[in-house]
Amino acid sequence: MTLSEIIRERRSIRKYQDKDIPRQVLNELLEDALWAPSGTNRQNWYIYVVKGEKKEKLFKSMLQASQVLKPKLDKLFPEKIVEITMNFFKRLGGAPVLLLVYMPKHTYDLSKDMSLSERYKVEYDRFTNSLSASALIQNILLLAKEKGLGTCWLTAPKHAEDTINEEMGITDMELVSVVTIGYPNEDPPAPRRKGEKIEWIGY
Repeated sequence: MTLSEIIRERRSIRKYQDKDIPRQVLNELLEDALWAPSGTNRQNWYIYVVKGEKKEKLFKSMLQASQVLKPKLDKLFPEKIVEITMNFFKRLGGAPVLLLVYMPKHTYDLSKDMSLSERYKVEYDRFTNSLSASALIQNILLLAKEKGLGTCWLTAPKHAEDTINEEMGITDMELVSVVTIGYPNEDPPAPRRKGEKIEWIGY
């Protein structure tokens, strides 16, 4: 597959086969993903590869996050879609592995009268680390597709970050997202692209 085909054919997978991922395959994928660009080359990201008993314990936190998310879903989607999403969160589609992506924790104070440049100076470290971690995650999604694996990039677990961190024993980092990964057991249709997103100026 070409890179363009991988990008266009990648889907969020919410049903996985009951099949383990060889550690060598997963390690190769993640080592390649770490070549993502990062702000000032800090490479300020951390990946926890979780399976087995620890993964099972994290399901409770995922359920907690889904309950916080449900009112928002109810406003955005039909009842059937909400039901499918909530069922997914019960066991994350049977994904054999969870990838927890973290970045350094930063605390700061913002005021509503700050200019955009003043705000950026204050938020710079967190903003840069967040963008860098997102580039890493995108690499993971595309490399997984190349290897015949499926993924789902989850931001909802942020709603349960305190309990996830407690379960993981993490105190000094911030959760960016959780990525499910495994061999797909579904082939979802492509969602439509929304509106005109490109504007050409002086071209």
